[in-house]
Amino acid sequence: MFEREKCDLCGECLQKCQNQSLGLDQARSEFKKLYQGEFSPVLDNCITCFGCEENCLRNAHPFELILEQMEKWKKKPSSQETILQTESRYVSDQPYLAPPISGAVISGCVFPKTHPHLFQGPAFENTTILKGRMIFCYLLFLHMGDEKVLARRAPQVICNLARTGAEEIIFFHDDCFALVHNLAPRMGIKVPFRARHIVEYLRDWLQAHRDQIHPLGIKIAYQRPCASRYSPDKESAVDEIFEMIGAERLERKYDRKDALCCGGALMARGKPPAELQERNLRDALESGMRELVCLCPICIDMLKPRAQALNLKLTHIIELTNRSLPG
Repeated sequence: MFEREKCDLCGECLQKCQNQSLGLDQARSEFKKLYQGEFSPVLDNCITCFGCEENCLRNAHPFELILEQMEKWKKKPSSQETILQTESRYVSDQPYLAPPISGAVISGCVFPKTHPHLFQGPAFENTTILKGRMIFCYLLFLHMGDEKVLARRAPQVICNLARTGAEEIIFFHDDCFALVHNLAPRMGIKVPFRARHIVEYLRDWLQAHRDQIHPLGIKIAYQRPCASRYSPDKESAVDEIFEMIGAERLERKYDRKDALCCGGALMARGKPPAELQERNLRDALESGMRELVCLCPICIDMLKPRAQALNLKLTHIIELTNRSLPG
């Protein structure tokens, strides 16, 4: 899915990478090697954070070229055995039985089982929560360096979601939204429903219930997930939520387009995430806050041990929103 005709070999996708230290000339040279099908050390150093996708000014999808070359040069972060074992955890031969729907329809993926507290609160009353591995999005496999699993499984995921008959589905997880909003249409998969992100839903719900909000009056930093690279436009909804609930988002080095991965992608490569996490969390602390708000529950799980050692509180944006509401 790399669009060669759009690429002008400027090198900015690699030069702006937070996980590789490349000057612009070197970045141009290394990307040209990838473009020509030659080996580049970039393949060994890439942690699959999707950053180059957002850094590409021409929307050529350079990460997908990196995936192609990882396949060619046998440089996938995960072994083929691990990829197949992981895939088997989510595949089911059972037909998907869509539940009866009413109210807003929210696709929770596997998280209603693993993180049930994140589907509670006033905004979730009278909603239908879709859950289970049969609507798992498989974006995880891009972090493992394998786009074939996603291509093979995505059509069935979209089909299962469509069986609900919902005209609009709200996606709790950034990865799931990235698949439906960005990747599936580019893969030629028809999506027969509107896709919204959970932060867009929360923003609209808060706007309709402003009289219920008790502003928190706190200062926070934000942990932006890797998959947000595929839907950066929703960043404004995140900011609007913080403004409405009285949480001031402090500026810091590793935020927005310069965000760092939580370390989960490094784990897929079999490398320890400690240094990356330390750099990320220290930066959050230096912004002057003591609470780091996350959009992805996996970010919380990954960062929690080191955050506790630094006396840094981790909070999901839904938990923070619920704190501003009565009850």
